[in-house]
Amino acid sequence: MRSSTFLAAAFACFTTSFAAPTADNHNFVLHEKRDGAPHQWTRRNRAHPDELLPVRIGLVQSNLHKAEEYILDVSDPRSSNFGKHWSAEKVANVFAPAKKTADGVADWLVKSGIDAGRHTYSTGRNWIQFNATVSETEQLFNTEYHYYEHDLSGGYRIACDEYHLPEHVREHVDFAMPTIQLEGMRPIPNLLPKLAAPSPITGLTGLANCSVLTTIECLRALYQFGPGNGSAASNAMGIGEWADFLYLPDLPIFFKNFTTQPIPADTVPEFISIDGGQTANYSYDFAEGSGVESALDFQTAYSIIYPQKLRLYQVGDGVNVDSVGTFNIFLDALDASYCTYLGGDAPYVDPAYPDPNEGGYTGPLQCGGAPVSNVFSFSYNQIEAALPVSYQQRQCHEWMKLGLQGVSVLFASGDSGVANRYNAGYENSCLTSPEVGPYVDINGTRFSPSFPCNCPYITSVGATEFLGGVNGTIAGGEMAVSDPDPTNAKNDYYSGGGFSNVFPLPSYQASAVTHFLTKYPPHYPSHIYNNSGAARAYPDVSALGLKLATVYLNHTYGIGGTSASTPIWGGIVTLLNEARIAKGKGPIGFLNPTLYAHPEAFNDITVGGNPGCGSEGFKAQPGWDPVTGLGTPIYPKLEALFLSLP
Repeated sequence: MRSSTFLAAAFACFTTSFAAPTADNHNFVLHEKRDGAPHQWTRRNRAHPDELLPVRIGLVQSNLHKAEEYILDVSDPRSSNFGKHWSAEKVANVFAPAKKTADGVADWLVKSGIDAGRHTYSTGRNWIQFNATVSETEQLFNTEYHYYEHDLSGGYRIACDEYHLPEHVREHVDFAMPTIQLEGMRPIPNLLPKLAAPSPITGLTGLANCSVLTTIECLRALYQFGPGNGSAASNAMGIGEWADFLYLPDLPIFFKNFTTQPIPADTVPEFISIDGGQTANYSYDFAEGSGVESALDFQTAYSIIYPQKLRLYQVGDGVNVDSVGTFNIFLDALDASYCTYLGGDAPYVDPAYPDPNEGGYTGPLQCGGAPVSNVFSFSYNQIEAALPVSYQQRQCHEWMKLGLQGVSVLFASGDSGVANRYNAGYENSCLTSPEVGPYVDINGTRFSPSFPCNCPYITSVGATEFLGGVNGTIAGGEMAVSDPDPTNAKNDYYSGGGFSNVFPLPSYQASAVTHFLTKYPPHYPSHIYNNSGAARAYPDVSALGLKLATVYLNHTYGIGGTSASTPIWGGIVTLLNEARIAKGKGPIGFLNPTLYAHPEAFNDITVGGNPGCGSEGFKAQPGWDPVTGLGTPIYPKLEALFLSLP
């Protein structure tokens, strides 16, 4: 990313007077528009007409309207094709654009002065790319480009506020870049982990102390699962990390004190570096807490799944501070076709490699080659309202494609109740009223959903704690997590949940969500949350997310967050896959249709809520609710269920 110094120099040099676009726009129609001023970006001068832009036009894919039909065909327990997952080749072929789409867009470009010799195509011809000047691009899209400066980092991007396409072309184009993509500076970890006072390495094991420090013994007793006993090569579990680095010396200490089956001290995850992702074996300041998230994820998962393999997907070079879109560069590394899917990564939104920053990753963007795990656990998310709808839809479809291939994807639902954490101080942010937005607003009152846990093709995980707090017991059950911060209410921790403003209600959860809205209707009007009854709702499930035993820099902490509950669920799904593989069956893949069809396999959580945005949020109720989802796992019932399926 270029600095604000460069930006100032650009303004000093580009003194040409700018003329408005001269394209014949009588048949142009609006294609995309940014609603309002972007959060934390300030519009500066008009972009210089001679500056080159790497223009990418994403072509409309075939058969995406059948996405839910396809995914349910292989994941609905009532389907005769349950478990018959697709090959990567079949996925690519089914969703390839129609020839008339590619030809129609190419013909328009030629007629607009973008000669065919300048066009390049992706593998599968999913997008058309060419370099064009700002002047050419403004005429092509009937728009105006400006420099935008980021208020915190000083970085700049070139973007427009809206753009247009000829009416006969619009039906063939998903979206074009660079255009309105600005928001979502970076994925935000769900929680800057709350560190309880360090406890002794020993003395808090056993079942009597679970509400003070939750160990693998507590989890096994509560959710009734046993230790892992298989290590099938095809059943690795993957965890993605971005801003955190695993400090390996903590693992042997954790294994020695907090696992009930022997784990060799030299056990480490398989390291998968993506676009310069680094290990922690270098000079790094861990004093500020960087590393706690990774420690929590890996120690929790290892205690559940060992001897099954665990993979660390370390994404990004740690230098590229303009690292929005890192879920995309993760997906690029898994699937070479995704690098170019629907236009590929967004210039000025997704990070570019080689990284020009000092010490940055100097290799090219990784495109394929990373191994694909059966289960992925992610403790990061972004704010739904801060990203273009087209951008979210594009990525959601890729999670769907992984589900078609037998991969289970789990995302933490967030730690701010019905609010969200966006800014550098991790304070909660909400949205303005839809009459003037919705825009991200730290003082807003409208509930703020998260992405990608709003995507209907992933499993979103909320958090619970023992009912009774520090005096709770395993026998006493669970409630929705409640961990207010007495020093700053904006840092209170509650299970993230709510209703998307982007994605519709999937059929697999329609009955459960309708039951909640009908039987226990929240008393909030439509300007507070999407109460249409037709929106994707989350979370889907929950697990304990408070005081999980974690060793960090040779101290033991009780760590909280849906960042804790998500690797618990990832580990449990890995055990379920292990049981299926032992019976000669394949991995589960997309979980939700089966989970929603069998609510009896869950501990129903009916106490607690998820306040935020100046409200009490939603309440946990009998059945599914937007606080804890279906509830927490009853492993024997889940295992019997999934072993009964093909």
